[in-house]
Amino acid sequence: MRWFEYGAFQPNFRTHGSRRYNEVWSYGKQAEPILAKYLKLRYKLLPYIYSLAYHTYNTGAPYMRALFMDFPADRKVADLGDEYMFGPALLVAPITEQGATSRTVYLPAGVDWYNFWTNERIHGGQSIHVNAPIDTLPLFVRAGSILPLGEPVENTTQIQQLAKVRIYAGSDADFTLYRDDGNTYAYEKGDSSITRLHWDNASRKFSYAGPRVWTGADAQLTEIIGR
Repeated sequence: MRWFEYGAFQPNFRTHGSRRYNEVWSYGKQAEPILAKYLKLRYKLLPYIYSLAYHTYNTGAPYMRALFMDFPADRKVADLGDEYMFGPALLVAPITEQGATSRTVYLPAGVDWYNFWTNERIHGGQSIHVNAPIDTLPLFVRAGSILPLGEPVENTTQIQQLAKVRIYAGSDADFTLYRDDGNTYAYEKGDSSITRLHWDNASRKFSYAGPRVWTGADAQLTEIIGR
């Protein structure tokens, strides 16, 4: 279960092994709801993850990266090897010890952070002790982040509309949302779209430039966390 939770925040998310069956229900009744929770979360995050892949395609910069790449001025992250950024918004701190239900997490200095699960806001530049029962991966969101979230889908062949833009307040934020058909090389001929999302923290206003890729009203799209 811990490996599955960790895998949900890697560029490729898939199970491996010599098992004859590998579906989430094949691991037993206790494991199934936990694995399903992270499988659904992965699908929910696909607009964010796919857009990160577009950035990597253009620049070569990884979207699973050591903390010093995002926080070069913080010396405490220079050799911190068991936490990483997954794109510009998410800090992941996997549980790697058998039976562990908590761990210490260092939050880089210079920004505030939100606990993804509780929305608690925490100052950076400190180590905190985090509870992590078997169904919880320690996960934090940088203040001043935009997370585009997709509608529920059962597989990646289905067209996924944007369901929500979650904004973690604290500073201005920008995110480049990339879309294509998800199946072909038509993007190489320009069959794709880019929507630039922006959050103005002082006025607490959300705006966008480019194609509108959601079905509901603009006013219902945003979910603002914090101040």
